[in-house]
Amino acid sequence: MNVKYVVICKGMLKVLIEEGVLSSYNIHLVFISILVAIFASYAAINLVSRIKAKTIIDMWLLLTSSILMGGGIWTMHFIGMLAFHEGISHRYDIGLTIVSFVLPIASSIISFWFIVWHSQRKHNVFLSSGIMGLGIAGMHYTGLESMEIPGEITYEPMLFIISILVGILASMLALFIFSRYRNGKITGKISSSIILGIAVSSMHYMGMSAAEITISGHEQTVPSPIDYSSYSTFIVASGLFFFLVLIVILITSVIDERYAWKLREREEQYRRLVELSPIGIAIHKFGVITFINPVGMTILGANSVEDLIGRNILDFIHPDYHEIVKARWLRIREQNKAETLEEKMVRLDKQVIDVEMTGLSITSNGDTLVQVFFQDISDRKKAEKMVHQLAYHDSLTKLPNRLLFLDRLNKTLKDKKTNYLAVMFIDLDGFKQVNDTLGHDIGDLVLVNVAERLSSCVRRADTVSRLAGDEFVILLPSTRQNDYVAVAQRIIEALREPMLINTNEIIVTPSIGISLSNNEMETAETLIKQADTAMYWAKEQGKNNYQIYTRY
Repeated sequence: MNVKYVVICKGMLKVLIEEGVLSSYNIHLVFISILVAIFASYAAINLVSRIKAKTIIDMWLLLTSSILMGGGIWTMHFIGMLAFHEGISHRYDIGLTIVSFVLPIASSIISFWFIVWHSQRKHNVFLSSGIMGLGIAGMHYTGLESMEIPGEITYEPMLFIISILVGILASMLALFIFSRYRNGKITGKISSSIILGIAVSSMHYMGMSAAEITISGHEQTVPSPIDYSSYSTFIVASGLFFFLVLIVILITSVIDERYAWKLREREEQYRRLVELSPIGIAIHKFGVITFINPVGMTILGANSVEDLIGRNILDFIHPDYHEIVKARWLRIREQNKAETLEEKMVRLDKQVIDVEMTGLSITSNGDTLVQVFFQDISDRKKAEKMVHQLAYHDSLTKLPNRLLFLDRLNKTLKDKKTNYLAVMFIDLDGFKQVNDTLGHDIGDLVLVNVAERLSSCVRRADTVSRLAGDEFVILLPSTRQNDYVAVAQRIIEALREPMLINTNEIIVTPSIGISLSNNEMETAETLIKQADTAMYWAKEQGKNNYQIYTRY
């Protein structure tokens, strides 16, 4: 059988001989080559998904997965070559064959490196995809060039470029899916493996379509049937690699099963811990409640879990806190930090309660959720309010005491928006006689009545305080002369009216001293002393009047 010349054109080897054309693809080997690419991709991706840090074990996982990925690409290529019945004898250049094996492994190492530790930057996904695609293309065309045949290999430019783009774009899609779901559902890994396997196969067969091999020479014998002995090395290598891939998949499957068993055990322990927790625990998908424990149900006044599951957690957050909670969700999503906040919640019975709530981001089946720990702190808030009341308010009149008055006065002095203020010092004329004649119980009732009348004479922004005994002070921030004079006159007028207490008609009058400040250097204690001095001037002037402190 004499051969005049042989041409491989657009994927079809045409052996032009006197008897006809001897060329075809072995569909079984084509199918096996695609399976090898997919299985190798899955084995590699499954290993890469286990990498968490940069430990020695993780580095070995990265190297092993890259060898599996690169070796799978290489094996797929040569099985694909075997699938083509070319009908001529040839051999391979050992140097280029080794290069073709190393190229996909090196590109896999670089690609997986970017995906595992630098995937937070989107452009790194594109970069790793380009490197993976070029590695696939480099392996394929280096593998073709390693063939030693009595002829010349050329490539159709358009198909050559398309084949490279197919490898890059398909790799990009596969690595994007993997980078997003590598710690999530197994379907993400399977999808990535199938797409990446198809990317490798598509690159190969598209590359074969781009190749044109022209063989010329004198007489050459075409073996019939085709002799596969020249391919034994690649058949053995491919078989060993395929076996290695299956072993890796088997081992990782066993590890996965053990991990899943431990995970189920931990989930059961966690479930029991959550159910027995004295703190309310809920999980919601940035709003929609998906889980809540028994204590959480009790806090929200629910009789069954169906009362809460599926509802928006904002339904139970007081409207005053909605925007605060939404802003916290955004920070949790972006920064993945736990945040604790005191807020108010509304129970199913419409009762408003104080709660302390901590929210943090968790991942479940590939979804990002928010887990919140909350407890009713209404009793604690009441106790804190009572302690604050005792520490900063007069127990008899409920007015701010000296400590709170000084605090507000100091803050007002430091406030640059306040350019003028007045302090009034009030002492009750005749109060000692009330105590001495009618007793301290009546005297206490008189003080309560006076406190109410003083409060009715000032603005909401002003502060009325009881210092001690029958001494009161008033802070009038941002006031003018006409304002504080009017307040003093209203106080005198308000106390002119007799008090009827237990059938006793009692009259006490005020002596009022006023100190003024428009100087940042003056202190709170100084202003109170100046007002006290002016108050004594008022007593010297006959009581029941006011005097303004003036510097001589």
